Amino acid sequence: MHQIVRAFVERRGQSPIGQETFRCGTEVTGRPLYTLHSGDDRGATWHQESVAPGIQTDYRLGMVWLLGVRPEHDYDGLCDLDLLPTVADYQAFIDEAAQTFARALVEQVPELLTLADLHKGRVVEGLLADTIRVRLYRDFDANAPLLTVAYSSRPLPNAVALLPSWQARMVMAFFNTDEFASLSVANDIGGEPLAADESAYCGFPA
Repeated sequence: MHQIVRAFVERRGQSPIGQETFRCGTEVTGRPLYTLHSGDDRGATWHQESVAPGIQTDYRLGMVWLLGVRPEHDYDGLCDLDLLPTVADYQAFIDEAAQTFARALVEQVPELLTLADLHKGRVVEGLLADTIRVRLYRDFDANAPLLTVAYSSRPLPNAVALLPSWQARMVMAFFNTDEFASLSVANDIGGEPLAADESAYCGFPA
């Protein structure tokens, strides 16, 4: 992985915007762009929060783009690039994200449930589809092993934010149910407070 890609994932994973505005790029694109530094390389990033015209999707966007990179502090060269993504870029990304997420529900949810069963009484963590942070807690009670699932509403950089309907599908997959109303809202997970960007539900998996 290129060093600036690593920096992009690490830093924008903590905050979708940077500390230094990319003034030239912001003026050219009309979007609030930020610089990204890694060694002598300079990149431009954009936190996009709405869907561009012409995009067909059931998602809302809440993603961060790494728009371009130039070496040797070359801000002028970076500004000369065609920085904004095209309609084809959007649609390809959204289509791939939908397929990846659907596959993750089938493949990763059972793995995370097994992990929670192996560590009853402890909070276990996972990353669903490489974008959604989740935490699980399985109670010790063998007769009524309550499961609590918490998930972050803030995806990692360059990821599609899920609509409420897909968030519900994700939660229901952990409980093997089609009845979202059968689950209860949880205010903590294993006695630990939820993070500011987390929601949690509990119930008894079918």
